Order: sequence, then C-alpha cells, then structure tokens
Amino acid sequence: MDISNKSRTRAIIEKHGFKFKKKFGQNFLTDANILRKIIDVAELSEDVSVIEVGPGIGALTEYIARRAGKVVAYEIDGTLIPILEEVMAL
Repeated sequence: MDISNKSRTRAIIEKHGFKFKKKFGQNFLTDANILRKIIDVAELSEDVSVIEVGPGIGALTEYIARRAGKVVAYEIDGTLIPILEEVMAL
C-alpha cells in the first residue's frame, strides 16, 4: 500500500478522526519523490536495522520497511499508534 500521496493520507486521517497537534510539530510527508530520495540517500539494505522517530501514519516507515531488514518506530502521539499499526498491517 502506498501511503505517500495527499488523497491517501487525507483518507487515513479522516477515517480515524485524527487532529494535528501543534505541540508535536506534526507534518506528514505526502510526496513519493521526496520519500524515495530520502531512502536512496540512506543507502538501506536488508542487513540494516532502522530506528524511526515520529513515524506519523507511516509513509516513510513504509519505504524504509521495503529496503531495511528491520524498522523500529517510536511515536509519542498515542493517537497515531493504532493508525500506524493498522496501516503497517496492510
């Protein structure tokens, strides 16, 4: 599933009634080109484990998981955790 587009991100946010919290400075990546560039620069491989801080709804997480051997994501906004779990399970 490709989360990295505005309509898919909007649909996920609306489905779960998520509200952005200014105190967390939340911004979600919705440009697949930027996400691919981040992953390319990171030079990930299956023998690499990645720790991601602030995965949001998982757009970058999804790209990392395609290349890295393991991804551990830490999210401080508890309202995002069930969304992230659902999206990553697909």
